[in-house]
Amino acid sequence: MRFLVYISFFILFTNQAMADNQNMRNCLVLPVTDTAGNALGYKVYEGLERFLKNAEWCDYKSSAELIEVFARYRDRLKEYLKDPKVLQTVSTRTSAGTMVRVDLTYDVNQVKVQMDVIGENGTDIYFSEKDTLQDPTVEDIVQLLGNWLELYEATIPYDGKILGVLGDQITFTYPDRKKLKVGQSFRVRRLLKKSKHPLLKKVVEWEVDLLARGKVFNINEKQGLGLIKVYEKNLKLSPGDWIVFEKDSLSQVFDKTPYPEVKANQFGKLGFFTLFFDVSSSSVGTNTSDNNKATGFTYGVSAEVEAWITRNYFATGEFGRRLGTLEEKSGSLSLDSVSVTNGVFKIGGGYKYLPLGFFYGPQVNLTAGYAHYSYDVEESEGDGFGKNSFSGIYLGVNGNMPLKKGIRIFGGAQIIPFSDFEDEDDIFGSEKSSSSMVFRGGLKYQYSPLISLDAAFETQNNSVKFDSGTTTQLSYKDTILKFGGSFIF
Repeated sequence: MRFLVYISFFILFTNQAMADNQNMRNCLVLPVTDTAGNALGYKVYEGLERFLKNAEWCDYKSSAELIEVFARYRDRLKEYLKDPKVLQTVSTRTSAGTMVRVDLTYDVNQVKVQMDVIGENGTDIYFSEKDTLQDPTVEDIVQLLGNWLELYEATIPYDGKILGVLGDQITFTYPDRKKLKVGQSFRVRRLLKKSKHPLLKKVVEWEVDLLARGKVFNINEKQGLGLIKVYEKNLKLSPGDWIVFEKDSLSQVFDKTPYPEVKANQFGKLGFFTLFFDVSSSSVGTNTSDNNKATGFTYGVSAEVEAWITRNYFATGEFGRRLGTLEEKSGSLSLDSVSVTNGVFKIGGGYKYLPLGFFYGPQVNLTAGYAHYSYDVEESEGDGFGKNSFSGIYLGVNGNMPLKKGIRIFGGAQIIPFSDFEDEDDIFGSEKSSSSMVFRGGLKYQYSPLISLDAAFETQNNSVKFDSGTTTQLSYKDTILKFGGSFIF
């Protein structure tokens, strides 16, 4: 029990990626045990680890931290490696669905080799072999284990797993050994249950449900994009469902297809709409003789929309308004407090760069358009407060990327290089220069395939300098917390 607690704590705080669903093509070598004081076991471990790192069917999960933990309990290592709770903990923390356990037993001029492939629950045996070698070298043992693992790979009941679903399009993983081509057919299956041999306790049968059939229309290293052509069940596809590639001709098409062939520039949905509730710490300041400044909180809503023209080009817009009251922070204001209304309007477009070639992966967006920031502060000419705005052509860059399953991080910046300041109350003198900058970062949680929960932190900075008049500079600063949701349409 002490060992189980320790290994759980240790691995939890390593850099190993966690996964909700372990993949049999995510593999891991457990410490190799032997009857010679680990004189041979560690060398075999190193050789087998190198073999799997180079295997095209296996995404190897490095386990240096794991080996360190097991090394501290070497005296009872074989016992711990047979404990289902320990093995399940290892699988959960490393996302390995294939754990290779090897035991070497010395005899006179020979070594007995036993290998078991264990599933994510720590009890399922997917593959098991044993043999006796006469005076073997490390290379002989590793070669034997490698041959067995090639046989095991042929028994894995799927080629890849679904990573994401959007409309009739899916993103999926696939092993390097599969020479996938655009146009290749595939089936989507879902595991119902596993059947074990009553005596050997080995998994001998996988009961699955056929959900859909489709075709590959984009590929990249270890990931692909597919279009679902036929649904066999009235069930939604989900991340973790199995992908099995058909062994048919690339020219073969389904006789019954309810959807047109996908084109290279098409994507499965139209875009998304985001609605935020905004809370802002706002300030307005003027460089008068008293250096007046007022601060306070403003509250409001904002909406954003992104419409996908193609997979790479999009149109975007934003509208927001906040209301509040600002109180004297410094200087000598003629009014103890002033009401304020802030607004933003943007419309533009951009180019979406996909570094990995997949819409669900990292994205870098280059944007440009027209932006208008309005400020209506309760008029006080002596304080330098009134109604004015900043507008012009903006340039921006933003990006987002998946952090873990269901969670994405995003961030970006916008600037109006040559902003135009408008003084509607004619309080100030002639404009000398103005600037407008926005910075944003946040998180998105995918609540459902069509809805995400969003949180963002944003700063807006707009300022202007004047050539003449009692006020030499006017500046607005808003630090905004945004909470809301996005809806894919």
